[in-house]
Amino acid sequence: MTSLAKPAISSQCLGYLRYLAGVQSIKLSPTFHQQIRGKKKNAKEPHIVNVRLLEDIRGYGRKGSIIPIAPGRMRNIYYPQRKAEYVTQAQLRTTNQKDLLTERDFSYGIPQPQSEPQPPPERAEKTFEVQTKLLTPKRTCEIIEAQVPSELIFYRVPIAVPEPELAPSEPVGTSINAVGGDAPVRKAPESVPSATRIYGSVSVADIAESIKAILTTNEESARVVLPPEDIKIDEPENEDVGVDADRLKALGNYQIEIRVKGTESIRRRVIVKAQEADIS
Repeated sequence: MTSLAKPAISSQCLGYLRYLAGVQSIKLSPTFHQQIRGKKKNAKEPHIVNVRLLEDIRGYGRKGSIIPIAPGRMRNIYYPQRKAEYVTQAQLRTTNQKDLLTERDFSYGIPQPQSEPQPPPERAEKTFEVQTKLLTPKRTCEIIEAQVPSELIFYRVPIAVPEPELAPSEPVGTSINAVGGDAPVRKAPESVPSATRIYGSVSVADIAESIKAILTTNEESARVVLPPEDIKIDEPENEDVGVDADRLKALGNYQIEIRVKGTESIRRRVIVKAQEADIS
């Protein structure tokens, strides 16, 4: 009986050992019970990539230039059409100095607007001189004689001068003396009237400007040149009339002489009248 029991025990031990071996092999198997996860990689693309242009591209640069562009444009347009190629960092270190990385040239290949040449401005002075030379002294004198009136009137504000008070004296007229006879009549001394002074004189320049304004009625008379030096004020007999060399300083009537070279002088009258002061 002892010999029959041993095989049964050995077979059971072998089966148990096989069971144990199977369980351990399953536990140790990495296929079913162990999972190794790697680190997550950044899936974002770089914002720009460095490329070398294989042809001239308008708005980017010339052929051979290395410029940064968007990766989507390079991947979808330039690389499939063989307009550019990628450049690695190793290739950048071996490039020539003239082909180093540069910025995009936005104005490359774009025509710049050209301004039309402006014609040189015409000089009005030369035109005025040419037109003036067409008027002879005789014609100038005829125009002044025909268009300038005989009297030129100017208005100025007079300077108010208080009247002097008379000193007390014997009454003027007949008087009876103590004897009873008639005394001789004593007359008041006669005063010579003086010119009324004005605010702001009338100069020969003012007279010339007034004549020029009158001559602007047509194109021919507007070309008459009359400088103030060609106007002379006649010297009055009375020194206290209000004439001071080339200007009038008092109210009254004055004679002037307009001289045109090569012709006879033209005489006109200048009247300075009183203008009421503006009271405001």
